[in-house]
Amino acid sequence: MPNLESLIHLCFVLALPVMGVIAMGMGIKTFTLGTQAHQEECKEKIKASTSPDTSTHEAYYLGFFHLYPNVGGGGERVLWTMIKAIQDKYPFMVCVLYSGDSLSRDSILQNVQAKFGLTIRPETIYVVELTNRWWVDYKFPRLTLLMQSLGSLAVASQAIHRFCPDVFIDTVGFAFTYPLIHLLSTRIPVVAYTHYPAISSDMQTMVSSREAGFNNEAIARSALMSKLKSMYYRVFALAYSFAGSFASTIMTNSSWTQNHIVQLFGKPQMTKVVYPPCDTLVLAEFPLVGRQPLVMSLAQFRPEKNHRLQIEAFAHLLKAHPEFVMPASERPLDPETLLANCRDGSGIRYPVLVMIGGARNIEDEARAEELRQMAARLGIDRQVLVIVNAPWSQILEWLRFGKVGMHTMRDEHFGINIVEMMAAGLLTVAHDSAGPKLDIIVPAIRGAGDVPTDEECLQFPVGFVATTAEQFAESIAIALGASEKLAEGVQRAARTAASAKFSEDAFRTAFYRSFGPVVRWLDNQRSADDND
Repeated sequence: MPNLESLIHLCFVLALPVMGVIAMGMGIKTFTLGTQAHQEECKEKIKASTSPDTSTHEAYYLGFFHLYPNVGGGGERVLWTMIKAIQDKYPFMVCVLYSGDSLSRDSILQNVQAKFGLTIRPETIYVVELTNRWWVDYKFPRLTLLMQSLGSLAVASQAIHRFCPDVFIDTVGFAFTYPLIHLLSTRIPVVAYTHYPAISSDMQTMVSSREAGFNNEAIARSALMSKLKSMYYRVFALAYSFAGSFASTIMTNSSWTQNHIVQLFGKPQMTKVVYPPCDTLVLAEFPLVGRQPLVMSLAQFRPEKNHRLQIEAFAHLLKAHPEFVMPASERPLDPETLLANCRDGSGIRYPVLVMIGGARNIEDEARAEELRQMAARLGIDRQVLVIVNAPWSQILEWLRFGKVGMHTMRDEHFGINIVEMMAAGLLTVAHDSAGPKLDIIVPAIRGAGDVPTDEECLQFPVGFVATTAEQFAESIAIALGASEKLAEGVQRAARTAASAKFSEDAFRTAFYRSFGPVVRWLDNQRSADDND
């Protein structure tokens, strides 16, 4: 039987790891926050630069962890529409923006006005500039997901060191930062707006099946390397799930994202769908008549957008419908001439696939050129246009005259370009998966057997969904040959859905519903502190 001295020694040995973890946690907390005097100094700087309305409520300080506030994409529209909604309903709140952009507050707000048409009042905005964003910008050659996620901890640590807010709001999806916030203080609620999960069961399945979309060629060819990567993804998913469980309130941009986040974070009651706001006002003013046989595609030239499937589908369309093939005697038209013919009423006799997208770098430019070469190999290049980095004014013209829209990305988490095409009056066909399937093109036409007759057109579908090149070609053929009653019915139903379901007002209503409990929790905490 062990004596007392042995028991004391055993307890001491067992306590050492626990004491080490506690000491490490205290060290991280001290290093991140700094001294109380340092945090008070940071807060005084913010108070001196902002003027919230505290006539009826004391000020709350919200920290927005959004490292690219000046980019001008869909994520930034969500960020600034959220901030505008907070300014309108909660004038006592100060929005502290953790930014990796070296721009002043006034410059950022001017760009927001120009890009999104949102007027943000500067008196409740403060920008904390971060200098270590490279941790998440750097393209790590190995273990990219893990390294960038760990890098986000370093960036968040600098952000909190420069100011610790009352609420931490992550609008880019860096879930690994949530446990850090919880370690610093259990009184800081973490609010997350997740555009897509960093890892999903779909990604893990694709890696296990050795699909090239989530593996480079070397890994896809090797059974051993694919298995190792699959194990890495499983371990990362466990870590991501653990980190995400520290979020207090979770908003997702689609049902598909919500399903995966609930599965990963395990907080179904705290997770709500808040569709991103889409600017459909200008697009919804386009007339529904006078459309030309233009098959439009709007998507950045990134691999996951799967533009190759669009080329294949269009080739199938021309093969199945010889009447759509431009005769060799006809001279193909350049983009400017095509648009000019649309404007002056000359019209277009044969379908043309117009692929418009942004190129972020030389790799995207190369993908666009590969699409042109693919069209030439298939003998359809005379009826395919690939346009890179077109200005928005030109994109609006194409959407004004186009008849069909096509989007082929599999598991698109939302699909803002799909909403834009629907609002513009295009008969849109998208991939039968994720956001388009569950949220946007609902109800949908799935093939020729699903097309309603004129007599059945009481509750119109809003578009088409497809999976294979043949199915996309069939849907495009139906759209191009649709009766006037069917086409107008689908157009009007799609425009109504796009303008109502995904509007700024709909976003604000859903956001208030999710954010309201956070405000009430803060009020209760302050009230309890006052009573103490």
